[in-house]
Amino acid sequence: MNARHPVGYFGPTSNPCADAERWEDEQEHRAATAESREIEAGRIVLAEVEAVKPSEWSKYTISAARMFSANELLLNAVEEDDDTATAFAELMTSDAAKKVRELMAMHHAKSYWRDIAGLPDDELDDV
Repeated sequence: MNARHPVGYFGPTSNPCADAERWEDEQEHRAATAESREIEAGRIVLAEVEAVKPSEWSKYTISAARMFSANELLLNAVEEDDDTATAFAELMTSDAAKKVRELMAMHHAKSYWRDIAGLPDDELDDV
């Protein structure tokens, strides 16, 4: 018998089933490799974040395709990851974060006190 490839088939061998199986195996291997590298990268970033001093929290010290600050990592994770957002909310509502909440509220109030008080922009211009 003269076996011929189906029209349009350009696989690496004459056995499309074996090619498909090999392709699936390669995809599984790539996924497993990516997952293990992602876990290792997470460990590296965690070590970098844990090494950040309070005075460096907003400085670009975390490596990736570009440098990130620990603050940027936190904001991105809170925005994009539900688990991080939940953990951050629990932290911020805890007694440990009372001082941060007070400072955060006062900072916001300094910028928006007119709106908070319900005053028009032209009222109290002399203040």
